[in-house]
Amino acid sequence: MTLQLRRNAHPLRLALGLLLATLLAAAGGGLLLAAPSAAQPEAPTLNWTQVHNAPGVYWYTVVFPTPLVGYALGGPDWNVNEGIGPSTLAKTTDGGQTWTNIAVPGTNRFMRGLACIDANRCWLIGANSPRIRYTLDGGATWASGVIVNNVWSGWLWSAGYSGVGTTIFAGTTGYANEPGRMANLLRAADGVNFNAVVANDPREFVIYDFSCPSPGVCYTAAKQTAFYTADNGATLIRRAAPSARYYGIWCTTNSTCWLAGGSNSGADSTVHIQRTTDGGLNWQLASIAAISGRPRLWNIQMVDSQHGYAVGCTNASDAVLEVCNGQALLLRTDDGVTWQQVASPTGADIMDLYVHSMDDVIIADWSGKIWRGVSGTPPPTATPTPTATPVATPNPYDVNNDGVVDIQDIMLVAAHWQP
Repeated sequence: MTLQLRRNAHPLRLALGLLLATLLAAAGGGLLLAAPSAAQPEAPTLNWTQVHNAPGVYWYTVVFPTPLVGYALGGPDWNVNEGIGPSTLAKTTDGGQTWTNIAVPGTNRFMRGLACIDANRCWLIGANSPRIRYTLDGGATWASGVIVNNVWSGWLWSAGYSGVGTTIFAGTTGYANEPGRMANLLRAADGVNFNAVVANDPREFVIYDFSCPSPGVCYTAAKQTAFYTADNGATLIRRAAPSARYYGIWCTTNSTCWLAGGSNSGADSTVHIQRTTDGGLNWQLASIAAISGRPRLWNIQMVDSQHGYAVGCTNASDAVLEVCNGQALLLRTDDGVTWQQVASPTGADIMDLYVHSMDDVIIADWSGKIWRGVSGTPPPTATPTPTATPVATPNPYDVNNDGVVDIQDIMLVAAHWQP
């Protein structure tokens, strides 16, 4: 074997030499050195357009039940006078390019929860009296949900659609062993009559968000928790999460989810995004540079297991109060683990988002504005080239040029032939 290697050594050196000479020539005679490993690439830039403005409306939640039809729920500032005031629903039918406000009758306090089954059937849930309002015709008319036997009398904070029939969830402010507080969430299989659901490990934790990666399989975002159901909400299981207060959750499969939130107590500079690939049994903190202050994320949405966005603000003045005094925070991931801060079109707190794709994103801010970001510059509307009017070829038999060949033309020709 040694002899064979020695016999092959010379032609091998010759081949390597020829290859090196070729590479040197291609490089202009310079030395060809191995390139250093590439740094993390800059995230693509989105070009933003303000697509809606409703002064005095504070947007909370955005959903798109179809690619074209979407809704944004807003209303009074929940930090002023306990959020007293009417709710407003904005609606788009063109994917978020234009929006129209819909006044929601029978609302007197902030509504934060918004869930839609389809383009017409949506539920609003919050601190209003009544707590639950719903429409079956895209916002034209409204009715109220029923909390059966008054099993819950406190505020509600979130809404979710399980993906099964007309099952709607309402997130409570947490279980307490007292009348009107014994529920972690409310569940209505018919979309109207809501009953209490108590977790296997009930906690007095607010449920802020829902994500249902497949029909009947759902997770929630709460303090140090992702409550979980695999049976359309009939039972609720607490999955412990690292210490933080989580406001948003998104799952791409029945076992892969991301939680997003903020510090649970004292100020810290950690960006709280946690990822699980085993249904919440274990969690991994996102890789992202620290942000001075107390950054808070209100929501997160992935388009697949690697790509997504998260939104919030750079500094929350208090770990418990829903108040931000920092700048808008917009994050992006292209591997599901490492996140980058990217430019935002607004300085106001970003409350929610909807990601059509990584190149088409809708965000709603705390100043009444809704924005749409797209990659690249949209192509200008083409001006059609005028089509030339065709010129008819004269008919040699139409002697009098009246457009038809008839007896008059024959007579004219005959007269021309007379001697």
